[in-house]
Amino acid sequence: MDDKEKSAQQPVVIYGIANIGCDQTGATFQTVVQAPTQPVSETKAKDVAAAESTGQSTVRSHAGRPKKAGKKIQESFIYQAHTEEDTNLRLQSFYLGLKQLGWIAEDTQQQRFLSIFSGKETTCRVTWTGGVNTLAELFRELVSRKQYVKLPVGVSIWVMVNARFWEKEGNREFGNDRLRSTSVPTGDKDAIDLMVKVMDPDLPLQSLREIMQGQR
Repeated sequence: MDDKEKSAQQPVVIYGIANIGCDQTGATFQTVVQAPTQPVSETKAKDVAAAESTGQSTVRSHAGRPKKAGKKIQESFIYQAHTEEDTNLRLQSFYLGLKQLGWIAEDTQQQRFLSIFSGKETTCRVTWTGGVNTLAELFRELVSRKQYVKLPVGVSIWVMVNARFWEKEGNREFGNDRLRSTSVPTGDKDAIDLMVKVMDPDLPLQSLREIMQGQR
């Protein structure tokens, strides 16, 4: 299925998360039954632009992840709202929203997903089941334009996206050049904007609740 067909089937409204209230400590989330995590597969694809911002070349690690200047990419994205509870609430809402849209694998473990935004070292990768254009545009908005999500020092946006997300077909890397050269997926733009809004640290929690209930 190509990106246009995938985009045409994506819902813009997200349902089923009705228990997020203004009281952060009382917020609850739906329980997701997890399948066992699949092992990371080896890949022979070369990452020809692993350091877009630094100009450094890359080599491949034994686990299939790119190395920058002889170092594994173990850094994660950095997301922090005004409080720890608020951070967790918004990240969990983001996770559930992406699952509802069908953009991450159904068996993605919540803790595994949250770890790639923790600002700590991680080896986790998440299988992206949406289109590559959608993935790239989502992170352009989150990182480059809105700056809700930060990058570790010295690591570029496409190195991070490529290191933390697998392509759905065969657990392959997307590749930095491919991510960088994508266009805006018009069919998914509204849903992307909605998911970016969920990550806005200044979005009132009542508005977050309405988004996750499918109310505009």
